Amino acid sequence: MHKMKGVVEADETYVGGKNRNRHHDKKYKKVQGRSYKDKVPVFGLIERGGKVMARVVPSVKAEDLQPIICGTVELFSTVYTDEWGAYHGLGLTFDHSIVNHGRKQFENGDAHTNTIENFWGNLKRGIIGVYRVTSRKHLQKYLNEFVFKYNTRKSKPMESLLHLLSNLKGTKKTYRELVNC
Repeated sequence: MHKMKGVVEADETYVGGKNRNRHHDKKYKKVQGRSYKDKVPVFGLIERGGKVMARVVPSVKAEDLQPIICGTVELFSTVYTDEWGAYHGLGLTFDHSIVNHGRKQFENGDAHTNTIENFWGNLKRGIIGVYRVTSRKHLQKYLNEFVFKYNTRKSKPMESLLHLLSNLKGTKKTYRELVNC
């Protein structure tokens, strides 16, 4: 994967259904409101005017997110985030600006995370509208599909198809192998 540079937005989200919609034997106990105990954490980076990267992460703690940022974004690039504590300390390596959503601040000059949040919205609407249900086990595959669609959004259909086919070399799998990975 290429290193992102210029202006990069970073954000985390949680993917998963609402507890109230689960069957009674699959509901989580002591969970209310916007709890994330029953959801899968996902992290993403988006280069303004460029590509997006999204992956399932074990948690949204600094020790899980900052290595991804440092490994994906070129040093001294501009990184915009929200006020989440996992992003503290990025200013040592990057030109880091924060928007404080908790205080109803959604832009701070050029700093905002609207682009990555737009990607999250499209992802979640796509899952709800097309797939209806996703599992933790296969969520990264769904993310890969939405990342591919976003990253080839400006390509002609035949170019996207050729790009997809050229990246499928050596990946022949049976259905059983695909669903059991």
